[in-house]
Amino acid sequence: MKRFRIISVLLVSLLVLSVVILPNSPKAEALQKPAYKNDVPALAPKSDFVYRTQNNRIFITQYLGTNEKIIIPETIDNLPVFAVASKAFADSKITYVKLPASLTTLASNAFNECDSLLRIDVADNNPYFCSVDGVVYSKDRTILKAFPAGRGGDFTIPNGVTTVSNFAFYRCYQIENINMYNTVTSIGERAFSFCWNLRSVRFSDNLETIGALAFSHCDDLTELRLPKSIKTIGTDAFLGKINSDDSTKEYYLIDGVYALKGSYAARYIKSLGLNYINSSPTITNVKAGVTITDTQNVIPDGTELKVDVHPLSSVDADFSGLKYTEGYVLDIYLSKNGSVYVPTGEFRINFDNSSKALIPTATKVFSSRVGDVEILTNQPDLKSATYETDTLGTYVVLLSNDFSLKGDANGDGAVTLTDARIALLASANIVKLTDEQITACDFVTTGADKNVITTADTRAILRTAAGIK
Repeated sequence: MKRFRIISVLLVSLLVLSVVILPNSPKAEALQKPAYKNDVPALAPKSDFVYRTQNNRIFITQYLGTNEKIIIPETIDNLPVFAVASKAFADSKITYVKLPASLTTLASNAFNECDSLLRIDVADNNPYFCSVDGVVYSKDRTILKAFPAGRGGDFTIPNGVTTVSNFAFYRCYQIENINMYNTVTSIGERAFSFCWNLRSVRFSDNLETIGALAFSHCDDLTELRLPKSIKTIGTDAFLGKINSDDSTKEYYLIDGVYALKGSYAARYIKSLGLNYINSSPTITNVKAGVTITDTQNVIPDGTELKVDVHPLSSVDADFSGLKYTEGYVLDIYLSKNGSVYVPTGEFRINFDNSSKALIPTATKVFSSRVGDVEILTNQPDLKSATYETDTLGTYVVLLSNDFSLKGDANGDGAVTLTDARIALLASANIVKLTDEQITACDFVTTGADKNVITTADTRAILRTAAGIK
């Protein structure tokens, strides 16, 4: 699905628990009552579940309760609860659930279509699973098991995770952007299927497997950059929909699949009869949000991108003429087998995700080589923050948290065309501003336009920048 935005012609030349801890003793079950308060988690009674006994253990097959925040009991009928079945909580209105220490088996889609679910916790002493910020992982945190479907926005799959389980993000309608560390090697079947608002995915540089239907029916996903490491792509991984009249398949990403020429991914896309765009290999440092594009395809496999971050004082350069609140120095280099690797040829460095990983939207990036400081970009979304280089090197990132000047969207102490561009991108929902930036850019503060950046606000900033009152 492609969306078109109308942009003002004036700007066409402008380019941003309280958890109620109840005892686990056998008597606790007898004290359970079905009358709940929705503002605190409650230990659910056995009458809330459909279950069966299997080898003297309890297998939960369905949740019947109405409480929105629940704790699954350790025992039912004095037998340990060891499993939760596929779709056991399907379509329920729960917003919070805590899994017991006795649980050994959790079906991949146990929380299928739980659109209100915001957090899944796990008892600390569970030997098989754990929870980090409301997301379920294997105990060793190498497998991402379940993401709460009510959560939206951006999510980075943590460092150390190697596998995204089948159905892990299935029908997470609100998720918008997925990033992942380079430890991820496998994405399971239907892992991101029906993520209707998913707009971008930054794959691991070491990804090997994408399961069947993994990104099927992701209506807003219009571009994918597939790494050269991929060895297997499952059937209909990028399927759009099936026409019931003639059963032909429609695939998304028809003009937005980037793959390395000669790679498995390129052959797969070609086998579907789709176009792919030849791309260069990339190496990403996820934590710093920095990517190196190997335009000449000369960097050997196994090379790592290192980014050391220091305070601004570590660079001998004068930024006293600029307004900024904080400054960072990024020393960027390649490492091969533990030693610094100096490549030959030209490369492209991109700060595409630095604004999310390191700093807010208001950003200035400079290159610093042998004391010579050069502005690289002050683009608010950093998507065009690229720099051709043959030695990588040192970069300075400045940010400002002072947005007291009306119309100053990037906090640099002046109202310029760059500020109008930031407002334009915000009005088109291309970038998300902080509350302080919204206040600075919001000239029209009545009715529905209050605290919302519109084209009228953009025009007001443009007039201010041009000195027109």
